[in-house]
Amino acid sequence: MNRKQKQINLESARTVALLYYLTDEASYKTAESILSRLIELNLKIRVVCYTDLKIAPHYFIPKITQDILTSKDVNWRYQPQKPFVKEFVDTEYDILIDLSLDDHLPLLYCAALSKAGLKVGRFQEDHQLFYDLMIQTGPDETIDSFSIQVIHYLSRINN
Repeated sequence: MNRKQKQINLESARTVALLYYLTDEASYKTAESILSRLIELNLKIRVVCYTDLKIAPHYFIPKITQDILTSKDVNWRYQPQKPFVKEFVDTEYDILIDLSLDDHLPLLYCAALSKAGLKVGRFQEDHQLFYDLMIQTGPDETIDSFSIQVIHYLSRINN
C-alpha cells in the first residue's frame, strides 16, 4: 500500500472521508449533523457507513457522496464487496475520520487500506498500524461527543 502520510489540519484540508457505524435513525441524524459541520468548513466529504442490517434502512437517504454497506455486502471475512469500496480506499483524501466507537470489520477494512494522508480514529492498542492520530474514548462516549473531540484536535494540528 503506497500512502503519503500528511500532517494536515481542518483549515488546510480540502477532502475528508468519513466512516461511521449506522445503528439506528438517531445515529443517522447525528452523522448528518456532523457532516453539516464539516461541510460548513468548505470540505468535500465522502461518507461510508456500515449497518448489520441486510438492507439499507428506510431512513438512510442515499446521496452521491454517501454509501452504505450492509451485512449482505460483506463476505465471510467481513471484507466489503461493493464496487465503490475500491474507489474509496484508493482515493487520496486529505483526512480520513473513523467515528465508529466499536470494532466493525468492514469499516476497519476501509480505514486500514485507505490512502488518506491523515487517518483519525478511536484509540485501541491493536489499531496503531491503521491510524495516525488516535483519540481515547470513554465508556459513555457517543458519536457526537467523539466527533467534537476529533474536530477539536484536527483544528489544533499545525502545518
